[in-house]
Amino acid sequence: MYSMTGYGRGEASVNGRTLIVELKSVNHRFLDLSIKLPRVLLFAEDAMKKTISSRLSRGHIDVFTTYSAPKDQGVLSLNKAVAENYLAMGKDLSESYGLKNDLTASSILRVQGVVEEGVASVSEEEILALVKQATDSALDSLLKMRDAEGKAITADILRKLDEIARLTALIEKRAPMVTEEYKSRLENTVREALSGADYDETRLLTEVAIFADKCAIDEEIQRLHAHIDHYKKILSTEPTAGRKLDFLTQELNREANTIGSKANDSEIAENVVLLKCEIEKVREQIQNLE
Repeated sequence: MYSMTGYGRGEASVNGRTLIVELKSVNHRFLDLSIKLPRVLLFAEDAMKKTISSRLSRGHIDVFTTYSAPKDQGVLSLNKAVAENYLAMGKDLSESYGLKNDLTASSILRVQGVVEEGVASVSEEEILALVKQATDSALDSLLKMRDAEGKAITADILRKLDEIARLTALIEKRAPMVTEEYKSRLENTVREALSGADYDETRLLTEVAIFADKCAIDEEIQRLHAHIDHYKKILSTEPTAGRKLDFLTQELNREANTIGSKANDSEIAENVVLLKCEIEKVREQIQNLE
């Protein structure tokens, strides 16, 4: 199982150009990407998203990039539309308010968006390959960290599942005694009330049977055992099953609640409280898994 938190860094170069990709991952119900690319690489955002989503299924991922290229490989171009719009606004201000129009070529060139840096000497395909290489390298690093943390979380969950299984076994052992103790108490109560006179034993057994039916928890116990086994199987065979385990944890809690409401026994109730505490600890850990 993979954790959803981690950090990864990747670097790639082509024709003197270097791209560094850094990934920071935290918990999230779904895959949520926040990508920050330099202006000249905005066209590669979709390709980066596809690369990341092909290897990650959950988590909020912040993507930071650092791009550098030799100066002699960069080309500058004039965005005439932005420049003309800026000039028109200057003229409008001058005519409307009687201000001096002191715009110069150098002042316009300093306006953001008027001068754009292009990509020279390297094709778009080569840049996309650079982005994919750096992103894959960062993902390798991120997944290595997420795998290490995921193994630690899995080991902790398995320990808690063993404790849940132990408490379930105690409840299972205690359950048959509840009916027997109720029968004994009922017999004593009837004898005392009738002062030793004969009583209808069939009626007594009927009352015991009704009580036993109301507090029967055999099915819930068996489902708990089955859920625990299923839990362990998923942990050992599926690397990304956080959502499935989240649902299974809800089922564990539902069975524990049902046992607590039906058992009608203080000893079982005490173990149910402990059981629910362990299930809640598991639920908290599951939120960290992909």
